[in-house]
Amino acid sequence: MSAGLILTGSTSGGDLSQEIFMEVKEAFDRVNIFLPLVESKTIENGSSAQFVISGKDNDTLALTQGRDVGNDTQVGTDISVNPVNMDERIIAIDNLIYDARRIDGKEEKIAHYDVRGPITKMIGTVLAQKIDKTIVAQLGLACEAAGLAGNPDAAAVVVDTDIVGGATAKAKGDAFVAAAFEAVAQMRTNDVYGDPVIAVGQLMYSYLAQSDLINKDYTNGNGGLDSGVVEKVAGANLVTTNHLASASNIEGIAGLVFTSEAVGVVNLIGLQTESNYDFNKFATLISGRYALGCGVLRPECAVAIAAEAQA
Repeated sequence: MSAGLILTGSTSGGDLSQEIFMEVKEAFDRVNIFLPLVESKTIENGSSAQFVISGKDNDTLALTQGRDVGNDTQVGTDISVNPVNMDERIIAIDNLIYDARRIDGKEEKIAHYDVRGPITKMIGTVLAQKIDKTIVAQLGLACEAAGLAGNPDAAAVVVDTDIVGGATAKAKGDAFVAAAFEAVAQMRTNDVYGDPVIAVGQLMYSYLAQSDLINKDYTNGNGGLDSGVVEKVAGANLVTTNHLASASNIEGIAGLVFTSEAVGVVNLIGLQTESNYDFNKFATLISGRYALGCGVLRPECAVAIAAEAQA
């Protein structure tokens, strides 16, 4: 190993870089929640990507063909062509997201603990949190955005003050469940049939675990008070996040209900890492980066749940 590669556990610079990448990626995948839950495109180069939005169709577009009464020579009426109702969203690449940490060679020698492991974990965690907050912000905007191609919007926000005003944890959880059923129903009414996801904060998750959602008279195999696990609400998969506040346009936000089509992500540079020795600092610089763009696709695929009326 060359003098510049001060980190232990590898026999070459290539092995070291691979180890750092895997450690950063492990932390990134563990912390990131929303990136796999929305629509994603990867581009090799460029500044943006196109997402096609198709309009809502219904039976009024179905036409009939037949003979005029009493006209034996007429085979049928001419075919009429319906318009193709489509539009697009262009999502631009945002600034590069990165996190860089320096490991001082002398300090690493002095330390009586692993230095590289915690630092690579920090890099993966920081990038994952930043991307999650970016997506949550767009999900919040999707709840109040206008649809394209004639698509109707679902109710932007379902409000139930008992979500925070309930007398007990069970009452708060029950109120959220009722709001979740309404939110999913609003999307289904607008022919949104993708698999829904409900994102809640940690405290609301604990309320749900104490509600009738897990009562064995009402449900089976969906968690319990012993495990504190709740897998589904109103037919939607449940995920927890610490970043609901990033949907800052929704007052008193308590949850987000959405399908993957609500928001789109464009990946230009996926998760990458570098390890470079800086002779001027007698230290190794470890960095991680990610370049993406994020925007609203289909507002009808996102509904917020809030505990207070919207301004």
